[in-house]
Amino acid sequence: MSSIDNPPPSSFTCLVVNERAVQWFQKKTIGETTYLIISDVQYEDTLNSHHLRSVLGCNNKEGERSDHYCWACRSYKTGTTYFYYCNECNNYYHKECVESPPIFISSYHPKYPLQLLKYDRGIRRECLCCGLEIYGLVYHSSISDLFMDPLCASKQEFSTIHNPERHEHTLHYFPRKAPITCDVCASDDTKNCFYSCLQCDFIVHGRCINLPHVIRISCHSHRLSFTSSLPFGNSWFCGVCSQKMDENYGSYSCTKSCTYAVHTNCATLLDIWAGKELKDQPELEDDNIKPSFEEMGDGIIRHFRHAHHRMKFIEDIEGVFDAKQQHCQACIFPLYDGNVYTCMECDFFLHGTCANLPRIKRIEHRHRLILVKGGSYFYCRFCDRYSCGFGYTCGEGCLDYYLDVRCASLSQLVDHPSHPHPFFLFYQRKSYQKCSACERTVSISLNCIERDFVLCCRCASLPYKVKYDHDEHMLTLSYEKIASGPCWCQICEETTDPKKGYYTCSECRVTFHTECVLGNDIYLKEGNELYTYYGRKVEIILNNRLSRPICHGCRKRCQYNIVFKNYLGNIFCSSIEVIYSR
Repeated sequence: MSSIDNPPPSSFTCLVVNERAVQWFQKKTIGETTYLIISDVQYEDTLNSHHLRSVLGCNNKEGERSDHYCWACRSYKTGTTYFYYCNECNNYYHKECVESPPIFISSYHPKYPLQLLKYDRGIRRECLCCGLEIYGLVYHSSISDLFMDPLCASKQEFSTIHNPERHEHTLHYFPRKAPITCDVCASDDTKNCFYSCLQCDFIVHGRCINLPHVIRISCHSHRLSFTSSLPFGNSWFCGVCSQKMDENYGSYSCTKSCTYAVHTNCATLLDIWAGKELKDQPELEDDNIKPSFEEMGDGIIRHFRHAHHRMKFIEDIEGVFDAKQQHCQACIFPLYDGNVYTCMECDFFLHGTCANLPRIKRIEHRHRLILVKGGSYFYCRFCDRYSCGFGYTCGEGCLDYYLDVRCASLSQLVDHPSHPHPFFLFYQRKSYQKCSACERTVSISLNCIERDFVLCCRCASLPYKVKYDHDEHMLTLSYEKIASGPCWCQICEETTDPKKGYYTCSECRVTFHTECVLGNDIYLKEGNELYTYYGRKVEIILNNRLSRPICHGCRKRCQYNIVFKNYLGNIFCSSIEVIYSR
């Protein structure tokens, strides 16, 4: 990266300085979205002005992800060969964004002038040309209600495109909005411009012309390649959204022998695909990664997350340990039954399934996830719980991206023992679904194939079997009604709702609220520490005193197995309450 002699326009102020002066900008509301109007008269804080200099950028191809993030349009889109760089705040800006005039006539939309705006809050709109959501600077036409980011609006050569890798003939710009189905992505989205072939019946969105040919997504273990049509004779369902696919349109399918395909739009979602074209690049298989433990014979292993001691295999652990005292170090659940690995020198235990967790996972996130033994605690992105067990974190360094091992183990098709029908893991990016159990609105959920029944990851990751001190039998999770009349929780003595799920004993015919049995923080255990948002240390201790303490937050008796003690000695019954305490 080197400097070049192209001084930025004197009217441009670094975005960091501009955002301090947000009160000086007029606001404009379009639908449910608020924008700031960028005009010729700009507020400029002369005392805090930041110097911008021009720097050479990477000469990426059209459609590829840029090496620099533009803080004006808030994207990694590829612009010209150089950026502007702010020495004070280390931000980069596209040349086109810095030089964007407040009023502009675009070749894409020559009839009416476009007004330069900056996204403030609300629902994000998509660029007419590239189809990407707009987070920063944007040009808008109030007459035709279209949006374009500065890079697309400033393009001069657009009327024809020749990309033989996408289509053998020259494509021509189609200026009218019309509900035409794109042959590449199979959608008729009129928010994006179309290109058509004059020699054959081929229509494509401008944004779809430069889509990659070979990609890797988080939902599948192999690479996917673009295909213009799928083989007939099979019923194809998208591996991301699980909706039926039309074989006549473009999609991405597995390069191996898997019968796996994904809608074009689903495969190129920001948090599904890392934004890299893998055509002609060598394939690095995850299969070459070592297993999680080394077998040493006679049921003895050395696990890579407890490599300093050996561990011994015990088959069917029921009754061997006190489940209240011993927990699996990976999932933090008690050792009720099943196969277990136990350390031969210390109190370190792993369920058999947890010991076999792969070192690398691909699920939802655009990068591969690596199995780690968490520090003191982390926050799971799927179930919104704190955990002090093992977790999966981004292998490319995305900050604070963690999944606990139960959420990371969810597959595309899930057979949940508490429900009679299978679920499919559903990713929804632009809207939310309501969980049928807890009624939280979520973007990632498990949807029943047969019925209109949705579980969020928080409810789906609840253990199917648990033990309660005052019942000699195992309790099982259920969403089915077991009696004609109301059922009552044996702990809090309030009614239980089958729709929200409860634990029941099949022998005694009693029911329990899930929270009453498990508590609020099922992945945290005593002896660990948390920190509040203000940096104060919090201890996690057992709630085993003769008298239940009163929570400093909700002012009720703490009934769960663990409580949280802050630096002042105050007791809280849940992590959410103590995290926000001062």
